[in-house]
Amino acid sequence: MVDGLSPRLLRVVDALPLRPGLRVLEIGGAPGAAAREVAARVGPDGHVLVVDRSATGVRRTEEACAELVASGALSTLCAPVENVALPDGVAPFDLAFACRVGALDGRHPHLYEAAIRCLREAVVPGGSLYVDTGSPLTEVRL
Repeated sequence: MVDGLSPRLLRVVDALPLRPGLRVLEIGGAPGAAAREVAARVGPDGHVLVVDRSATGVRRTEEACAELVASGALSTLCAPVENVALPDGVAPFDLAFACRVGALDGRHPHLYEAAIRCLREAVVPGGSLYVDTGSPLTEVRL
């Protein structure tokens, strides 16, 4: 493991097209293990927003990533992906990714279209969502 990152999550992060300065939206990211690694790769000019439907998960992410939150490199939002909306004044993100999120990985297909509609509003036009249903990721153009 790299700083608490499991081999599975490391494969996911390695597969993302990350570069310095990117703004990245992680769906279902509690407790922040992948987000920490993504934040390190996008650097001080980038930003990671972790969205999770669980208030407990959001709190755990904020605790585990306290230094990144304090520096402004990472923030959190408590919302289900099928109802997520960026707060006023928050610019869209360059890309999004999700690991084990039922609305996006086929476990809750009735939520998929609503989730994609919300993500189209949260990601720049032409951006992508990467979901851990492929090897290791499936890209969905938004």
